[in-house]
Amino acid sequence: MSNETATNRAAMPKTANPVLDRRTVENANRNLLKHLKPGLSVLDVGCGSGAITRGIAERVGAQGRVLGIDPSANLIDQARQHSGELPQLEFRQADIYSFESSEQFDVVTCARVLQWLAQPQEALVRLEKLVKPGGFLAILDYNHEKIEWTPEPPEAMKKFYGAFLKWRQEAGFDNAIADHLKDQFLQIGFEKITIEPQFEISRKSDPTFAEESQIWSEVARLRGPQLVQDGYISEEERTAAIETYSEWIATTGESMQLYLLAVEAKKNG
Repeated sequence: MSNETATNRAAMPKTANPVLDRRTVENANRNLLKHLKPGLSVLDVGCGSGAITRGIAERVGAQGRVLGIDPSANLIDQARQHSGELPQLEFRQADIYSFESSEQFDVVTCARVLQWLAQPQEALVRLEKLVKPGGFLAILDYNHEKIEWTPEPPEAMKKFYGAFLKWRQEAGFDNAIADHLKDQFLQIGFEKITIEPQFEISRKSDPTFAEESQIWSEVARLRGPQLVQDGYISEEERTAAIETYSEWIATTGESMQLYLLAVEAKKNG
């Protein structure tokens, strides 16, 4: 498939996205917490609506600097609207493949973004150049092939999920990117690489179980129309996935685990 296909499929639908808005640096990017200190400079690549980026800015304080970039003008507008009075925080519409800056940062973070890039290795080369000597590159991403549901979700959702993975793969996206990051870091010259599991686990006993496990209903609502348009599922199959999965959450669903790794390395000074 063409780069244009990958770009179109990666583009976030312009409707409200509850998944993005629920995320904070504490609940969705906690691998960064050990790095964030007052006065640091941070680049957040693929910042989305800026919910996590704002938390980063609060932690580095007024003496720090945080720049969030995202290719979506719509998401950057949302991020600016909700950025509050934080002089250290800036948002800019930019694509990692074309982003140019003479500035280097103490921390460059890229969370759940490489999964949507057809050339993740090229992106990593660019990201490495933006890290100061002695600074850190921190990548957070999924292996979608290792999702675990207990018990199995309804057939309609399994069919949708399989179609979603095929739709992604045929656009050139790596569904197992998390497990390939270490090798990719080695290829661009990093030596001491740390890998921390950051699995997203939601259990029936958690008060947030319904909210967190419905991510796939939300994907079917937000991304599902793209799969229908591209011929991977029918509208009836998309609707059935949402309805039966919502019932699974409310009744028999016990747990869901997303396989997420934080892969980080310090740049030689």
